Amino acid sequence: MKNLIFILTFLFSAISSFAQTGLVKGIVTDSKTGKPIAEALINLPDAKIVTTTNASGEFTVSNLGYATYIVEISADGYEDLTTNVDVSSKINNAGNISLEHVESVNSTNNDANVSQQASVTDDANDDDNASSNSQNIGSVLNASRDAFISASTFSWGNYFYRLRGYEQDNSHIYINGILMNDLEEGNSGFSTYAGLNDVFRGRTTSLGLNYNEVGFGGLGLTTTIDATAATQRKQTRITYSNTNRSYRNRLMATHSSGLNKNGWAYSISGSKRWANEGPVEGTFYDAYSYYLGIEKRTGKHNIALTAFGAPTKRGRATPVLQEAYDLAGTNLYNPNWGYQEGKKRNSRVLDSHVPTIMLSDEIRVSKKAILNLAGAYQFGRIKNSNIDWFNSDNPRPDYYRYLPSYYIYENTPGLQDQYTQFYTNNPGALQMDWTKFYNSNQNIDNFNGFTGKRSAYILGNDVEQNKRLSLAANYQKVIDDHFTIYAGVNYQNQKNENYREVADLLGGDFFTNLNQFGTFNFPTNPDANQFDLNNPNQVLKEGDKYSYNYKTSFARSNAYGQLVSTFNKIDFFLNVNLSNTSYYRDGLYKSGIYQNNSFGKSAVVSRINVASKGGLTYKINGRNYIYANGAIGTRAPYFDNVFISARTRNEIAGTITDETLRSFEGGYILRNPKFKGRIGFYATEINNAMDIKRYFDDVNLSLVNLLMTNIDKRYTGLEGGFDYKVTPALSVSIAASAGQAFYTNRPSIQLYVDNNVTADYQTSTGKTDVAYIQNYYLAAGPQTASTIGFNYRSPKFWFATLNGSYLTRNYMDFAPNLRTPQVIGLVRDNWGTETYDNLVSQKKLNSVFVLDVSFGKSWLARKIVKVAPDRSTLNLNVGVNNLLNNKNIQLLGFEQLRFDQARPELFGPKYLYAIGAQYFVNLAYTF
Repeated sequence: MKNLIFILTFLFSAISSFAQTGLVKGIVTDSKTGKPIAEALINLPDAKIVTTTNASGEFTVSNLGYATYIVEISADGYEDLTTNVDVSSKINNAGNISLEHVESVNSTNNDANVSQQASVTDDANDDDNASSNSQNIGSVLNASRDAFISASTFSWGNYFYRLRGYEQDNSHIYINGILMNDLEEGNSGFSTYAGLNDVFRGRTTSLGLNYNEVGFGGLGLTTTIDATAATQRKQTRITYSNTNRSYRNRLMATHSSGLNKNGWAYSISGSKRWANEGPVEGTFYDAYSYYLGIEKRTGKHNIALTAFGAPTKRGRATPVLQEAYDLAGTNLYNPNWGYQEGKKRNSRVLDSHVPTIMLSDEIRVSKKAILNLAGAYQFGRIKNSNIDWFNSDNPRPDYYRYLPSYYIYENTPGLQDQYTQFYTNNPGALQMDWTKFYNSNQNIDNFNGFTGKRSAYILGNDVEQNKRLSLAANYQKVIDDHFTIYAGVNYQNQKNENYREVADLLGGDFFTNLNQFGTFNFPTNPDANQFDLNNPNQVLKEGDKYSYNYKTSFARSNAYGQLVSTFNKIDFFLNVNLSNTSYYRDGLYKSGIYQNNSFGKSAVVSRINVASKGGLTYKINGRNYIYANGAIGTRAPYFDNVFISARTRNEIAGTITDETLRSFEGGYILRNPKFKGRIGFYATEINNAMDIKRYFDDVNLSLVNLLMTNIDKRYTGLEGGFDYKVTPALSVSIAASAGQAFYTNRPSIQLYVDNNVTADYQTSTGKTDVAYIQNYYLAAGPQTASTIGFNYRSPKFWFATLNGSYLTRNYMDFAPNLRTPQVIGLVRDNWGTETYDNLVSQKKLNSVFVLDVSFGKSWLARKIVKVAPDRSTLNLNVGVNNLLNNKNIQLLGFEQLRFDQARPELFGPKYLYAIGAQYFVNLAYTF
């Protein structure tokens, strides 16, 4: 009996010992800077496991049997590393694994939205006979390295594709731990750091509801960027690019010292992008970018100063009627320019410069806790120019009254042919007539005691000056081997001043601060033509403000707490966010029409909102994962959708409602050395939204503000992407998205006419209308997209890619005021006719098929120039997007909001077309 007990005990111990499993945790960092490396590939070939590091450089692999394992680690821009890890207990710490920099073959440094595949080094071999039931499991903490995000960002992004159909405010950008989204409209401005690819390459992206380490994140794409000096590669890099996109040329230089022995690091980068004329006639590009980073590491502190900006000036094109494109004989017609003394001059110029200064301190509180304190100050101005006029003809050459089709509706069809022939014989008539503007400004007039040439036409700038202070504190604490907490608070305060200024009197001596349309609508009100009663009949010189002038003030604070856990079979996270948003308007002009509610401060709009999200990942085995994430909460409406007409008055929409959101996503992830991919679905509902659209109404001679309330929207779809390594050098990627972004109800609609204060003109029927737009699609870009790509990476340091993409179901933005009972009633008798269909049905833009190709090659510079420094490299990248040169790609289209009841087809839709084949050549020298 004793022998039997001994044998059983021995067998049980042996079996238990044999069955013992453990968990391995580690962190991958830069050998020079010590900063974590996100999205590094972790491969355990013996265990058949492939996983990635998260944004903090951490990885976890669970359910490993007791043994010694080979670990292969690779990351874009770093030398591959192979090491061993011993699993001999429940928890095994692989420690800090450092990687050395090496120049990536696929590095393009191109910020013109060129299609490039990310460089992924993965030489692990796959065992086709491995058991699919293996229990060796790695955590999937970040899914940004996948074919779907690569395709949606690069291949589809050129054609106005929007991830899941979400508006831009649903994507968040964090730089050095600070949320960069604008407080007025929620947009995340890439333009503030455009042209600084060398120093803004350290980024991590996550799609949807996945967690991140610096905040709550958005519903769409959340991007975190570490732009501090110590994270920059130790190098000097000079890059020249040539392309036929917005700019023609780019020259960029970057020098980064790396972290020296005394704990100091600095980095400097600058670029120049320019085109005397872009691919669209009359456009130009003149932009600079600069960056300075200084960092000091001492004891537990990493103190970093970061400053950057991108002053940009560019001439713009604009969507126009298809009739205008046909008259011009090209889909690249641009009405904004004309000849002035033999030189092309664009009337619509964007001039922006919004520099940013950041100071951060990453404090190592303990071995398991990090506190990051950061502050940023952003300031500057954005100007958009346009022709303004007083008691004169509309200056736009494509104005609808000047086009041949106008005479059909005037019952003079014979004139249509005459005007068509006129434009055929005089193509210059389709461009801005600068000579006319200057000649019209030569008349001598006496106004308010000033005598001189009174300008009938001027060039005006719509100006937004802004100042934003951002403060953030983010805390990360490792509780134990299974739990990590993240918590943080941030505060943003933003102040804007918005006004119009006289940019150029166009040969005249003065202009007047008068509202010409107010005089027409209020002939008995002597003050109706005054923009500012505090300074009536103002004589304007260049640089003076006019038309409107007001300030806005915004404040937003929020706090979040997040728990992230990792176990052998299950990972989960939970995040709760509490926010407070407030804003108000401060009018600097006293309007002659709105004398009682235009000057001074408005009421303060203040909203408190709560949101939460969480997720669960079930690890079937070392290759197969199932995940599910969900979110619920409320958020405040943006200023621009609450104030009826901020340019004229303090009026606020009657009932302010918070948006409510519910979102769910789930899917399946496959990870192995040869075949990686993800397929998932999502469903998001946003309810009680508000939206204000603005347009000029020819009937009322006034700007009109179209307010929609109680808007319900739904975003649903399937998406996925897979990469298959056919050979160690050749891989194939497939990505697809099939979504629906649409309205699920009939919202309320009201029209507010700026130059009319009577109740009859508040809406088309004298009361609140209903917009019959249920099941209409949002103008969210192509809602179905797919791509297949081939990527060959030669061991001799060159690569080539070929991608084919198909995009369809791109719906035109429609006019909701044309879907009211009154308007539909006007055409009800025409049921089934083209007139009815044009007004009621929603139109699609053209489907798109494009081919993109690219090629890259790198050389050790010493093989070309013997005196070149060791390890210096030359990198060449060449690519062509839209290789088939399709010039009929409609990037966007929208119905005009203005409407003539007697002639319902008078105001047709406007379109913007792609430019055709787009190339780039990028040459970089690094030493």
